[in-house]
Amino acid sequence: MTMWFYVKTSDSAKTVGDVVCAFNFVQDAHPKGKYSWVMEQGKEEGEYWQIESKYEELKDLVFVALVYRTGDTVVLGEVDNNFVPNFLDPLLEKYGFDNIKWIVATPKR
Repeated sequence: MTMWFYVKTSDSAKTVGDVVCAFNFVQDAHPKGKYSWVMEQGKEEGEYWQIESKYEELKDLVFVALVYRTGDTVVLGEVDNNFVPNFLDPLLEKYGFDNIKWIVATPKR
């Protein structure tokens, strides 16, 4: 399943993404060295960011989520359900339950 998180905030999309990335940093506890999530600005048309994961020893980044603003809301989209705790914990701590909504979507078959 795939999830979309909607955060009602005046913070920028980058700021919301940075909150999630700061929470997802592990050093010494991971067998492949330092593991972190980083933000990269999207390369296609429109203003958006991508959260990607990386290991210290590997150069390849792995896609985790899209982050963009729509109206008064920042959307964190295309999140694999395995990563839900990695998003919910920092978002709830920073923005509170009343400012966060989520939608679960089943992939097309």
